[in-house]
Amino acid sequence: MNFLALLAEASQPAEGGEKGAWENFTDTIRETLGPPLKSLHKPLDDWLGSLPMSVAVACAISLFVVAGIWVWTLRREFIFRGAPDQKWWRDLRIWSMVVLLPYIAIYLILGR
Repeated sequence: MNFLALLAEASQPAEGGEKGAWENFTDTIRETLGPPLKSLHKPLDDWLGSLPMSVAVACAISLFVVAGIWVWTLRREFIFRGAPDQKWWRDLRIWSMVVLLPYIAIYLILGR
């Protein structure tokens, strides 16, 4: 029997209305780790919830911009490693910007 079959068997409810092994495991984790994690999570969640959405949008966009700047600091030899030639369309920095710009646009347009 493979791991997935064992997991599926453990996650099914036992006969007679008893909980299965997986449900017992998740209940135990919830009871033991839940309260300490909630005590750490709640103040941070309350603080972040009090900030306006524009701060979250600005943080997300700034992370994308920092990633774009970092890509352009990579050496040219690293960018074209394994490429048969150094034509402009093989420059991974350009393609990273092509991928990042729609994300930035989505956050700018829909993040209001």
